[in-house]
Amino acid sequence: MNHIKRIATPALLAIAIASLTACGNNDRNDADMDPAVTDTTADTAAQTGTGMDPALGDNNNTANPDEAAALGVLNAINEHEIATSEQALAKGVTGPVADYARMMIDQHGQNRTQTSALGADADAQDAQAQRQQAEQERAALDQLEGEAYSKAYVDAMVKGHGDALTALDQKLIPAAEREEVRRHLTTTREHVAQHLEQARALQSGTSGE
Repeated sequence: MNHIKRIATPALLAIAIASLTACGNNDRNDADMDPAVTDTTADTAAQTGTGMDPALGDNNNTANPDEAAALGVLNAINEHEIATSEQALAKGVTGPVADYARMMIDQHGQNRTQTSALGADADAQDAQAQRQQAEQERAALDQLEGEAYSKAYVDAMVKGHGDALTALDQKLIPAAEREEVRRHLTTTREHVAQHLEQARALQSGTSGE
């Protein structure tokens, strides 16, 4: 009987030790899976703002009303230069004047696309007024033919680009709040100034023959 007890005692001790070890492991696993710990980690990540701020993206892509109106005016100018130059080609202008007209269609078309992408408001009051004035000017030009039209077209380009520079300096560029809009308007001003000088060169030379 004593022999049985001596054998049983070490076996029981081994079983007890194994049970305690298993309990310890379960306790550690429970701690690892504690939902409170997971929630705290999620809260900390939210507070530190590790994700992208959606408001920042929205602010960068949205024009305020004044800025959108300024871009709308610029696009009304673009549309006028394109439409007037298309009219000039339809009227049969030739030589350097025809080259200038094609350049206007191409470059103002590109600018119109870029301006629209920045959030231009075509329905803004100033944009509508600019568009209405442009339509009247094109209607007056349409009454002319031949050499008279060619000269009047060049004169209109000189006046139109001069007026555009004034608008950019006094109204459009000051209305820009986003840096990308300011850069676009500043670059546009450089191009408009070049167009003005080219139109003046045509004005002081031949009318397009």
